[in-house]
This record gives sequence, C-alpha cells and structure tokens, in this order.
Amino acid sequence: MHEISIAESIIQIAEAKAREQGARSIQVIKLRLGTFTTIVPDALQFAFEIARQGTLSREARLDIEIVPMVVRCVVCEASTQPVNGICLICEQCGFPLEILSGEELQIEYIEVDSEREESPWRQCQNEFQSRPMC
Repeated sequence: MHEISIAESIIQIAEAKAREQGARSIQVIKLRLGTFTTIVPDALQFAFEIARQGTLSREARLDIEIVPMVVRCVVCEASTQPVNGICLICEQCGFPLEILSGEELQIEYIEVDSEREESPWRQCQNEFQSRPMC
C-alpha cells in the first residue's frame, strides 16, 4: 500500500509550511487528487489517519477534491472525459490524446492554528483588561 508513504509526504510538506508560519497545529489539508493517479482516495484517507499521529496534523482533516480525467486530441482538439477504460486515441480522428487533467496530486491549501495570529489579540486583550474602568 503506497498510500501510507504518500500520506506521510503530504504531512511533511504541510508541516514545513505550517512551521514557516509559526503554526501550533494544522486544522485542514486540502488535496486535489486526479482520477488518473493510482491512488485510492479511501486508502489515502485511512493512511492519513495513521500517519498524522504525533504530528502537527494530529487533529487535521484531509479534504480530497477528486479531479476528473479530461483529454484532448492533439490534432482535432476534441476534449472529452474517457468513459470506458483509458484509451488515449481520439475517437473522432484516431490521433493521440493529451491529458489535460486527472494526474493531479497537489496540496491546494492548509489551514493552521497559528501562534502569530493569536499574539496581537492576546496583547490587545491584556491591555484592555489592565485599563481602569470609569
């Protein structure tokens, strides 16, 4: 099951970005996953649940957006979604098709709980509480 190594890589990449931002934890990792990859979304979710233990992502939710495979003929430029299996030959003219989407494995964004974001609020809150009331 190669999904565990993929989940570990996703977490490593997300944690590196989160640390750059001074984050205390990662809340959400949004992933774009193409249907032309060999990755099974349910297996990736399961692997993520295991791999996130003891990391900044320990409470994170993995949101997976499935990106459909779309192909286009290099000659007649007809675009379509393959229906039966994966045939990379144009039904219109018989020439090769290029893949426009469906190969994605991309972290679109992460949501973090950041120390930096809380610091100004805490400072403001402390200043407000220390002011004397009328």
